[in-house]
Amino acid sequence: MANYREINSLAKAPDRARTLATFLLTLPDIDWTDGEADFLDGMKARGEELSTRQAEKLVELRDESVRYTSASGFSFKALIEICWLNRFDLNDEADIEFIEKLRASGHASLRKREALRLRYCAIELGELEPDQPWFFPPPIMRL
Repeated sequence: MANYREINSLAKAPDRARTLATFLLTLPDIDWTDGEADFLDGMKARGEELSTRQAEKLVELRDESVRYTSASGFSFKALIEICWLNRFDLNDEADIEFIEKLRASGHASLRKREALRLRYCAIELGELEPDQPWFFPPPIMRL
């Protein structure tokens, strides 16, 4: 989670905000929602300072774009393999396709959204406990 100093610094630097928004829109293999894509497009064209909430949202989206290889000590590569082996026990066809897509991609790193969905699948398969703590290591780079 970003601190107020970082958010305030970004809010007062529209050039940095534009650069960050442009960078986030060019990332491959990330599915921004329509609202997020519209927000980033708006930030690309923004010339004045951001509100605190806008800067906070931009930092949240930046944090969403970070790729992780594990959470709470669980290797995503190992969880993907376990879920793939048991994928036909999942109740939702979309989750089966998601697991097959992850394995086919060969990626050992995931973004938070993908990791949380993988966690959901692992819980459904009984590989993780629902109350198992799930945290991500802090990103190495900051603005």
